[in-house]
Order: sequence, then C-alpha cells, then structure tokens
Amino acid sequence: MHAMQADKEHHFDEFAGEKEHQFQGSGRNLIIRTYEDFMQNAIGGVVTRASKDLARWATEVPKDWHGCQTVELGSGCGLVSSALLRMGAHIVATDLAEILPHLEYNISLNAYSGCDEWHVQALNWDSSSVRAKDRAALRSKLGSSGADAIFAANCVYTRDTVGMFLKTLKALSGPDTLALMCGVPVPPAMLQDGETSIVDAFLSACPRFFDSYLLEVPGSLEDDEDEPRESKYSPLALQLARPHGLRVSALADGIWLFKLPGCPCPSWLRPLLVLESTFGTS
Repeated sequence: MHAMQADKEHHFDEFAGEKEHQFQGSGRNLIIRTYEDFMQNAIGGVVTRASKDLARWATEVPKDWHGCQTVELGSGCGLVSSALLRMGAHIVATDLAEILPHLEYNISLNAYSGCDEWHVQALNWDSSSVRAKDRAALRSKLGSSGADAIFAANCVYTRDTVGMFLKTLKALSGPDTLALMCGVPVPPAMLQDGETSIVDAFLSACPRFFDSYLLEVPGSLEDDEDEPRESKYSPLALQLARPHGLRVSALADGIWLFKLPGCPCPSWLRPLLVLESTFGTS
C-alpha cells in the first residue's frame, strides 16, 4: 500500500510546482514561467504538449504580436497567453471560473511590473446555460472586429464538444481574425466499431464554419505503430491525410488555422492541407 501511494505521489510530482519554458525564433528568446498543480486543477493545472506547440509556433512565426488583441480558450496554466503577453499582445485568458485563480497567478508570473494589458475571464463554452452569455460578454469587449487572434489547445475532447467549440471560435472572430488550435484526441483503444472518432467529427464539422488550414505538424511525420488503429476509426482523416503523405495523428496533433469563409489566409503562411468551407452551399 505504501509503495503504491509513493508511486502515485511521484507520478503527480511531475505536474506540480514552478517550471520554466524557453521559446526561441524570429529573433525572440522567451522564458515563460508556469506553476502546475494537477491535484488541485486537473488538466487545467498542467502544461500540455499542445500548449507548448502553440506557444512555440507563436514565437517562431514572422508576425509582430505587439498591440494585437488575443484570446485564449481553455487557458489552464496560461502558457500561450503568457508568451503572447511577453511579445506585446493584449491578452484575454479564459477558462472555467474555478480555474481562474490558478490561471491569474500563472499570468502574473510573466507580466512585467505595472503591465495592465491582460486579464482573465470565465468562459464556459461547452455549457448551454451559460455559453451564450459568456460569449456575448467577451465579444462586447473585443468590439465589432473580433479578436486579432484566438488560441486554443486541447479544447476538443469529446465529439459533443466539437460544434460548441467551433461556434465559440466563430462568435469571437472577425474577417481578420487568426483562430488557431492544436490538440485533438486520436482514436482511443476502447472506441467501439461503428463509432466516429473525435478527429473525424472535428474534420467533418470544420467546413460548416470556416475555411480550415493545417499549418504545421509538430514532431515526426513518420509512420508509427498506432496508425492501423487510427485509420480504422478515422476514415475521413485517413482520406484527407494520405494524399499529403500525412498520418491520421498528424491531423489531430497539428496546428490548425480557421478563417471565416472567404477571408484570405495570410500570405506568410504555407498550409500543408486546406479544407474549404461549405457554409452557404447547398
């Protein structure tokens, strides 16, 4: 019993305490501090790989974030928002109300003394009872043009949340908004025959809201041992990925950009894959 308890405590120790994350690119060199606390805040209390990938991407791209109005959905430890804040953006970091004290503390670790270009706000976009009110309150702060950029890591975690997540992105977007996300679960081993995977549900829903661009696939593009299982349960992802030499998991782990239908993708981006919107088509 004591050995098992010790093993469990050692496992959770990996996701506890203050840590530093370094990001370099486009002449930038950022050190972002986070405080992780899985036991108190669950997944919202840890820095995920998808969050690191989005923060790294924002640091490396040739875009000046200074003065941009940015929103992060499901901010958790606020790694992405903190990186953007250090690059001069005005940030709104959002999450469930119970996560906000943890999120606010994390942002404060990285804010310069006297900096007031940030705040945290509750946004429960997967609850029908509050999501319209929360979205309207945030959109009113952003103004008629919407956010300059929206970031979301690991915000699509069940098939039922796909549509609500995309509706929230759309509600906060304007013609020039860059809406970026990373981290869709690949098919789990327990998925039943005939069930639609989350990544297929995501890829099927995206064209109803946006023109969608796969910008980057972090890590290796080589085949791995899980691909047969991924392919079996994600036929749509396989159909889209294979002509581009990508795995199903590449579409799940990749960084996606969403633009309102007909609004151009910035010329400095080079998408790997494009899904055109079907909005307004019969």
